Amino acid sequence: MKFTRRRLVQGLGTLSALALRGGESAQAAVPRSDSGSTSAAGPARSIALPDKANFVFSGTDLNAAYTHPVGNWTRAALVSYLDSRQRDAARNWPVQNSRDEAVRLFAGLINAAPTAVAVVPSTLEGENLIGAALGLGPEKGVVTDAFHYDASLVRYSELHKHGMPLTVVRNRGNRIDYSDLEAAISPHTRLVAVSWVSSATGYKHDLKRLCDIAHRKGALVYADIIQGVGAVPLDVKECGVDFCCSGSYKWLMGEFGVAFLYVRPDRLGQLQRVQLGWRGITAYRPHFLPFDPPGPIAGDYRLGTDTASIFEVSTPDWSGLAAMAGSLQYLERLGVERIARYREPMLDRLQHELPRHGFAALTAPDHRGPYLVFSKEGMGAKYAGALKDAKIYVTLTKNRIRISPSVYNDMADIERLIRVLAA
Repeated sequence: MKFTRRRLVQGLGTLSALALRGGESAQAAVPRSDSGSTSAAGPARSIALPDKANFVFSGTDLNAAYTHPVGNWTRAALVSYLDSRQRDAARNWPVQNSRDEAVRLFAGLINAAPTAVAVVPSTLEGENLIGAALGLGPEKGVVTDAFHYDASLVRYSELHKHGMPLTVVRNRGNRIDYSDLEAAISPHTRLVAVSWVSSATGYKHDLKRLCDIAHRKGALVYADIIQGVGAVPLDVKECGVDFCCSGSYKWLMGEFGVAFLYVRPDRLGQLQRVQLGWRGITAYRPHFLPFDPPGPIAGDYRLGTDTASIFEVSTPDWSGLAAMAGSLQYLERLGVERIARYREPMLDRLQHELPRHGFAALTAPDHRGPYLVFSKEGMGAKYAGALKDAKIYVTLTKNRIRISPSVYNDMADIERLIRVLAA
């Protein structure tokens, strides 16, 4: 008898055989919008931009890089999931859920095979898992840069205290000099870890150039892609990145608690299995129950070897994956290239106008991602009240402002922000 993962779950007594409904999966229900869109499986006209009908928040949101508002498609998918959880007691949830659909859609977004993607709880957890699987330590170090996510920099700094070689490449103004990065990679460098788009400055790495440099010198590349994927096009095969990970609550327009970890298939053999749960076991035969055949008391088993088998431990957030299926269907319908083109005039306007009012651009125009960051001394205290009164939402700190328009914004929103900042 062939022991599949489904049989494993049933054999452990966690499911009833009566719960199986062959071939059923949790599909996201997507609404008809005012612009004429229907289910992703059916015919529909293109969704108009700006798509204000899909989002119901009040005020002017220019803060998608912090957390993206949930739209009607995402909400409908989540409501459909909750309705099924409430009513369908016999459903085999560990098998019949939106996990595979969400993974398929995300994989398509980055031009990867679904088998190269695992579901993990968060972006930073994905980066931690890759570091552990590579065995980072005294002989296997990291090169990163000052624009990487702050918690990642702290993590690598802590590993450095225990002997791991670490070089943090300094920025030159608003850019990373790739000759500096190349010079930092030594024979002890195992991983080059970066944020594809910097949350602090908006700098977008040329991932292909970076990967070419690292691979030429024998290092692998991890990219935190949460601030870019879904907002600007990414092709993991074209750029050659070895590992990347993204949570779902920014440009993927989903919920918290779900992230997608991509591992280039030809790199799997270089990774250690550093955690294991039932999702990594593809077959199991017990030997302790009545009528079991004789064998090892711990049972006979077989482990999977794809990305999910190595990095998915147990039950992920089914509700978050259901929501992701809805939002990724929406993104698939819109097209990321179209989203990026639509945003460009708004960013151009900001990049031209705000420096005229004393705001220094921190985002290099030739390395611009889906948002802009400007600095001005004391601006947090100066503008917080005016922005709040105008119901304009941005990321505002003591001396910086990050402006991140999305599919629901238009030039009128940009002009509204400019008027407040110019005053």
